[in-house]
Amino acid sequence: AVLFCDLDGFKSINDRFGHHTGDAVLIEVARRLSTCVRDGDTVARLGGDEFVVLADGLGAADAADLAVRLRNAIIPPIRVDGRAVRVGASFGIGWAECGMTV
Repeated sequence: AVLFCDLDGFKSINDRFGHHTGDAVLIEVARRLSTCVRDGDTVARLGGDEFVVLADGLGAADAADLAVRLRNAIIPPIRVDGRAVRVGASFGIGWAECGMTV
C-alpha cells in the first residue's frame, strides 16, 4: 500500500512561528510516523508538508487501519521551544491486489 499524508495547517505554523518551528514540527512528524510502521516499511518526506508511507503487503482494510494509527500519532501537540504546536493530517491510500496491473 502507498499512503500519502498532507499536513493540515502547516503553512500557518511557518507563518506564525517561523521556519525553525516548522522544521522541528516536520522532524517530529517524521519520527512519529516512523514509530507506527513495520520494519521494512518506508516513511519519506516528498517535500513541503507531504509525506509518503510505503507498506508492502497491506490490503485496503489494513492500509486504512494504518492511516488511522498514523493520524492519531500526529494529533498530540508537538513541543517546540516551550510551546505546544498542533498539526493535523489528511491521508490518501492506494494499493494493488495480487495480479492487478498498475
